[in-house]
Amino acid sequence: MDLKVNQGKQKVICDEALRRIEEIHQLSRQYNGKVSGGHQGKLLELMRHHIDEIEELAQAGNQHFLIETGDLLVLCFELLLENKADVNDVLGECFGRYERKLNSLLLRRATLAQD
Repeated sequence: MDLKVNQGKQKVICDEALRRIEEIHQLSRQYNGKVSGGHQGKLLELMRHHIDEIEELAQAGNQHFLIETGDLLVLCFELLLENKADVNDVLGECFGRYERKLNSLLLRRATLAQD
């Protein structure tokens, strides 16, 4: 599946959300685009930072980890856009992969439980 071209299969993210993500990505490229390692490197660095922060906040029982999780989502969307991938196509493909994998794991567990 070519994930760089919208094949019109499904719309996962509404137009307004996608527009805002694209605007944020452009601002981020303006601000971070010339850093050492490039914009993609900066996005990955920020993602690692957010993961650490999410873990710390969640372990402390601080519900702000939910907002930081949302920030991580925005960074993930940015990484897709940075690589010219279609967000809807990628998410649609990932949803299908997760559904198939989880159903397979559940079926395997049920089969093992019967033995």
